[in-house]
Amino acid sequence: MSTKLSSQGLPVKVGSVTLMTPGLEGQATSHAPGSHGMRSAEAATNEFNAAQANTNLQVQETIEITNAREVPAPTAFTRSTTFGEPAVQVEVPDPGKKWGQVVLHTDQGGVMTWHLAVDNNNKVVSTRGRGTRTYLIRRQVVPSLDVGQTRGITTAIGKKIIKVLVFPLLDPLIGEVSSFFASRWETKRRPYRMRQFSPDDYQSASPPLVDDAGWERLGQGRALLIVHGTFSQTHSGFAGFSPQVVQDLNQIYGGRVFAFDHPTISEDPTENAKKFVEMLPQESKLDIDIICHSRGGLVSRALAEKQGELSVGARTLTVRRIVFVATPNAGTVLTDSKYLGSLVDRYTNLLNFFPDTGLIDVLDAIITVVKQLAVAAYGGLDGLQSMLPGGAYLADLNSGGGAVSTDYYAMASNYEPQPGALREFLRDQLADKIFKAENDLIVPTSGVFAANGDGKFPISNHFVFSAQEYVQHGGFFANQKACQKMQEWLSAQ
Repeated sequence: MSTKLSSQGLPVKVGSVTLMTPGLEGQATSHAPGSHGMRSAEAATNEFNAAQANTNLQVQETIEITNAREVPAPTAFTRSTTFGEPAVQVEVPDPGKKWGQVVLHTDQGGVMTWHLAVDNNNKVVSTRGRGTRTYLIRRQVVPSLDVGQTRGITTAIGKKIIKVLVFPLLDPLIGEVSSFFASRWETKRRPYRMRQFSPDDYQSASPPLVDDAGWERLGQGRALLIVHGTFSQTHSGFAGFSPQVVQDLNQIYGGRVFAFDHPTISEDPTENAKKFVEMLPQESKLDIDIICHSRGGLVSRALAEKQGELSVGARTLTVRRIVFVATPNAGTVLTDSKYLGSLVDRYTNLLNFFPDTGLIDVLDAIITVVKQLAVAAYGGLDGLQSMLPGGAYLADLNSGGGAVSTDYYAMASNYEPQPGALREFLRDQLADKIFKAENDLIVPTSGVFAANGDGKFPISNHFVFSAQEYVQHGGFFANQKACQKMQEWLSAQ
């Protein structure tokens, strides 16, 4: 049974949830967990359901809003989001002291946003057992499905879905959801490993690892190292490569291509680099080029620029060339604690609008961070905060580099979505309110290659995709022009 919303902002009870929707008309229906109506309304894909199960995320209630239409809002004061947008106010029963809670909203165009409980000043509420929790959701009725896009998380189009999700505050495998929860999760779920990277296994979550024979082979000539970015692992971060491109890279390097899986949320890039060196056999000699994506570029720079801090010992590590792909060499403001919610929203929508192999892998990591943020805990997120512009990590990294002989190359994009829901959302919340500069959705365009204080910057050998080429942060490796440019740089004499 549906309930009519009040465009005057009067409280309307829908199931156990109370909605206040000033300036919005429509019909709202509550669906109980596991019901046929819920499954039909939210249209979650198998991948999302799998990630939800992996992370002990449970549905408390689903609210479906249909026939949504904006009308003149009342002149009296109404609440707005932290970005100053008119908001739908959602009051939800508190799940109890043993449970955390978040809300996942999907708008008519498929844009997904995570929401944390807030107080009257829009500050995240960490206390529990308060009776109800308040969530503020952007009110706008947005355009429908972007032309030519497919869905990786939901197929719900043309209606608003408010999904109330809960999770145990004592995870049976990871422990208490608090500061360092993501760190403990990465220790169990994202261990360090050196893996092969060939056409037969580069998309495998359980690939052959580099063994003694592998290290011997890698030491017989120039090798290529692949380093992934935030939230991902090799098989998800580089899934966009075609088998032919991976074959070509293996041919250039005589089969000496390998990859480094590492934590990206909880440890800073220099800690990652230290572990990389520790995993090399004693007295080994390794001569490498690197293709790195996003935050993986900071790990790669540490390998080249910070060897004095890496306990190389009797090992020899020579980094000849680095190809930075969408690397936040000047940081990304999304890692500021007040924008971390926006960071996870951006990555969630990358998965939804641009699904690729490894979707569950990345979504598991996103949900893990969302759970920690939901209890207002920010400790142990060193891997994310290493990308903070002006932060201690980048200030130190960008104060050196001048004496390093490594050749640097850079690839970036000024991404502008095609007309539709994602474009409208990003215009409101990303370009105008956060970056105020050209960006690829996650990283500022010029920050990949421009001067930043490091002696190796600016990078003269750089390539930038224009807005009309529609290359978003995770889309470089499926782009033929990008792959050709990478191979050109790596093959140059």
